[in-house]
Amino acid sequence: MDELIANGFTNLVEHYKQSMNVFRPCKPGGEVVEQNLVTAFLMGCLKKAPEAHWGLEIPFVGEKTLPVHNANSGHANDGFDLTSKSILSKKWRNHLDGYIYANETLYLIEAKRDYPATGFLKQIKADYDRLHSKQLALSFHSMLHRPSIYGKPFGNIKQVKAVLLADTWRPTNFKLWEDAFYKPRGHKNAYDLSWLNAMQRRACELGFKSSQSASESYSLLIAQTDELLGSKEIINNGL
Repeated sequence: MDELIANGFTNLVEHYKQSMNVFRPCKPGGEVVEQNLVTAFLMGCLKKAPEAHWGLEIPFVGEKTLPVHNANSGHANDGFDLTSKSILSKKWRNHLDGYIYANETLYLIEAKRDYPATGFLKQIKADYDRLHSKQLALSFHSMLHRPSIYGKPFGNIKQVKAVLLADTWRPTNFKLWEDAFYKPRGHKNAYDLSWLNAMQRRACELGFKSSQSASESYSLLIAQTDELLGSKEIINNGL
């Protein structure tokens, strides 16, 4: 895991350990919203790289109900018909939770709240697909290349990587994050987590116990991809 991301996560864990002992800004028995998680993580990253560019709730083209097209799959003829020009006339109803740009690397960030394992993994995989999508990469290209205002404010981005953040009270989600081959009790087969297994991951229990179950404790989770070459090409050069 990259040093910036690992340090950001360490600082996030320490911040949550302190802040949640003082005040939890959520419904009793509920979850802290995703934006708190992403914001605290970014603040943790900025301690290592105060000069970094960052943002929250970044719009990108399309809608959540539409299929995503993987920029990194190697399949050029996948039916994706948007270009650097046509994207400007389309609806931008998707949002990326956050990004940070430091050390010539653009990190695209999505976060997810706690759900039972099947729903949790389904939603995490949906975020993973969005982070790899041509829609997101082409939208970043459009935002970075505005000839009447600026051109390539970051220069040619050298690397693009994706980061997944999550929190959970559920031991099964924690174990699945640590071991993508883990098979929960009562399941005949393990979940297909080949996509998660390829990522660099960390999981940390914070020591807070659930008021609803003694077996549940609060944990923070993070995963980082290797370089997204297809996304980098589109972000730098468009379509």
